[in-house]
Amino acid sequence: MASKERIDKQHRYPWAVIETAVQLYFQQNMTFRSVSEKMLAHGVEVSHKTVYEWVQKFGDNVDKKSRKRIPSYEVEESYVKCNGDWKYMYRACDRQDSTLSICMRDKKNLASAKSFFKKNLENN
Repeated sequence: MASKERIDKQHRYPWAVIETAVQLYFQQNMTFRSVSEKMLAHGVEVSHKTVYEWVQKFGDNVDKKSRKRIPSYEVEESYVKCNGDWKYMYRACDRQDSTLSICMRDKKNLASAKSFFKKNLENN
């Protein structure tokens, strides 16, 4: 069985460092200098030019891998008064905090709300 060739074997930083820097750039919408400063705060000295090169070289692979792990929406729960009755309101919002869908229930049931959002968002 042939072993999978590492795409980072010619770099002096371990893959975990490269992947973290590229994820910071994409997920937190940071500049190359900001990523470099944040990495320095965690004890890794890397220049913004190196971060730029990593994003150019590994960006597509890391971004696709990250999107598979991270859901495209989050569910927030609130307890609100609606027409004189208290209800649990579940709100699905995307990464930019835009509301995608809202679900209201009389009883607290996060599992059914997530199921509702999953079906609702897959159909749209």
